[in-house]
Order: sequence, then C-alpha cells, then structure tokens
Amino acid sequence: MARAISVTGLVLLATSASWAAPPAGGAPPAAPGPPPVAPQTPTISGAEMLAQGREYRGQIEAIVLQIQTQVQQAKSDKDVIRLNCLLDKLTQVKVNGNMMDQALQALQDMISRRDEGAALHEYTRVTIINQKVQVLRTEADACVGAETNYVGPTRVFIEVPPGLQDDVDQPPPAEPPASVVERPPPGSPYQ
Repeated sequence: MARAISVTGLVLLATSASWAAPPAGGAPPAAPGPPPVAPQTPTISGAEMLAQGREYRGQIEAIVLQIQTQVQQAKSDKDVIRLNCLLDKLTQVKVNGNMMDQALQALQDMISRRDEGAALHEYTRVTIINQKVQVLRTEADACVGAETNYVGPTRVFIEVPPGLQDDVDQPPPAEPPASVVERPPPGSPYQ
C-alpha cells in the first residue's frame, strides 16, 4: 500500500513538473499583466491647481476657527460630551491642515519642476484632504446638534377652510348623525 502511494506521488510530481516546464521551442509563456494605463493629463494649469489649493487651505483655517468657537461655547456650557466630540474633530482638522501644507509645498515643487504627473497627484491629495475636512466640519456641527442642511428660517402658513372662523376658539365640529345599521338576515335556518 505504501509503495502504491509513493508511485502515485512520483507520477503526480512528474506531471506537474512537465506542466511547469517551458515549451520545447524557447522561453516560458509570459504571464498576463495589467492592462496598459493611459497617462493622465491635468485639465487645469499648475497655477490654477496652486490657487485652488490655497483657497482650500483658507477654508480649512475658517473651519478651525468655527470649531474653536464651538469648543469655547461647549466649555462655557460645561457640556463635556459635546466638548470631547468637538476637540476630537478639531484635532483631526488641524492634522489635515498640516497635511494640506505638506501637499501644497509638494505641489509647488512639482509645478516648478514641470512634472505634470506628480503635480496632478499632489493636486489630487489636496482635493481629498479638503473633502475630508469638509466631512469633519459636518461631523463637528453634528456634535453641536446643528442642522447641516439649514436653508433659512422656517415660515408657517395657516390655511383656513372656507366657513371656519379665523380665531382659535372655535366650537367643536358637530357630531355626525347616528345611522341605524340593520342586522343582515340569517345565513342558515339553524341558529
């Protein structure tokens, strides 16, 4: 029995080795690689990328000031839960602000070297950091309980149906007349 197992093992080893061996005519077949990627070209100039990045950096500074104001309000209200939430968001925004500074410096270096691919990469980093900070601002507003989709003050319109008085103290509506319901006939002569 042991001999049959060892013979089977040798046969399997020999067939797998023959499959792995290169064809008789030359080199082994090439493994399929990833499809070729077309190089990306920026749709805006380097100066526009840099200007947009600096605008994003200004927005981050405004968000830091907004969250710091909310932190001060939470401290004055002695709301520890809201304060912890806001301090967490403030720390994350500041870290992303530092990352933005590094990305803007790298973007400026790539633009001065005229390396379009690397400049586009750094501009993409700048854009992603800005998006993260915008999400953090929304989360900070949620810590405070502020609505993020505020569009203006609420206006209430009251429509009074015809025939009703405009004052608040109106008599209750009249009761509908009671209708008499007759019992249906029996379905079976046996009750």
